[in-house]
Amino acid sequence: MTKLIAETAWHHEGDFSFMKNLVTKICKDSAAEIVKMHITLDLDEYMTRDHEAYETLKSWMLTAEQWKVLVEIVRNSNKELMLLLNDTKAIEFAARFSPEFVELHSVCLNVPRLQKVILEKIDQTTKIVIGVGGCTLQEVDAAVNVFNDRSTILMFGFQNYPTKYEDINLGKIRKIQALYANKQFGYADHTAWNETNNEMITLLIAANGMEYVEKHVTTEYGKERCDYSAAISIEMFNDLSKNLAVLAQVKGNSSIELNSGEASYSQYGPMKMAAIAVQGVDEGGIFSVGDFVFRRTSNKTDINQIDLPSLIGKKLVSRIKKGDIFKKSHFQ
Repeated sequence: MTKLIAETAWHHEGDFSFMKNLVTKICKDSAAEIVKMHITLDLDEYMTRDHEAYETLKSWMLTAEQWKVLVEIVRNSNKELMLLLNDTKAIEFAARFSPEFVELHSVCLNVPRLQKVILEKIDQTTKIVIGVGGCTLQEVDAAVNVFNDRSTILMFGFQNYPTKYEDINLGKIRKIQALYANKQFGYADHTAWNETNNEMITLLIAANGMEYVEKHVTTEYGKERCDYSAAISIEMFNDLSKNLAVLAQVKGNSSIELNSGEASYSQYGPMKMAAIAVQGVDEGGIFSVGDFVFRRTSNKTDINQIDLPSLIGKKLVSRIKKGDIFKKSHFQ
C-alpha cells in the first residue's frame, strides 16, 4: 500500500511555535505514515550570501535544539521520520535519531561532500530518498550509482510554485521507472492548493507504481506563507489517504492467477461457452470434432476451450447423452 508523507518544508518561516503545532497536529490528527522535515543548520554551506533567498532563510533558521524537540514529537508518535538534509551539520545531527528516511533534494543531489557524509554517518537501515524532479537522466543515474548499495527511493515531482499539471509529464516518469525497475518510487505532489483537480492529479500519478506520495500540509489552508501554494489541509490530506486505500485495493496483489471474482466470472458453462454433445456417444466411443458444439449452458464443466482439442481421439469411459455437457470424468 502507498505510504503517505506529510511535508512541512520551510512552511514554519522561522516560527518555532507554529512548526511545533503543525508537527503535533500532523502526528495527532493526520493519516500520514511519514512526517518530513527540512533541516538546515549551516546556511553558509547551503548557499552564498548573495543569493536572493539568503537573508530570508537566515531569519527562518531553527536551532538544533528546536529541531530535536520536533524530531522527538515524531518519535513519540506512530509516524516514521523523513529528514531532508541540506548541509553536513544537518546530516550529522540527523544521524543521532536514525530516521527511517533521509533525502537529498535535487538541488544538491550530486554534491560529493553531502553524498559522502550520508554514506558514512547515516545508518545502513535508513532508506535514501533521491529527489529526481527537474533532473536530467544523467544526473539521476549518477546519484543512483553513488547509493547503489543502499536502499533507495526515486522521488519524482518538483515545486515551481505551484507545479502546473501539464509540466508533470507522466509519460517521462514511466520511462524513468522502466529504467530503474528494481527501485522504489515516490511522487512529491505540488499541485496548487486551490486546483480543482488537485486530488485527482495526485491519485493518477500514485496509481503508476508509487510506493510513496508526498503532500505539503498546513494548519492555515490558503494563507500566504512559504510553500502555501501547494499545501493542503489535514482534512484534505486524510481524504486523500482514504482514496489511496481504494487505489491499493484496485491494484491488488499483482498475481497473474485468477482471483475469486475472476474465477467466478470465468466458469465454463454458465459464463464461457462449453462443449455440448450434439449426439449421444456410448461408453468406449472415440471422441471426435463432430460430437460437440460450443454453447453457454446452465451446467458447469471442468474442461476449458483450449484443452478440449487434446481430448479429440480419446475414448469415453462413460456414456454421454445428446445435450449433455462434456466433463473430464467422461474421459480416461
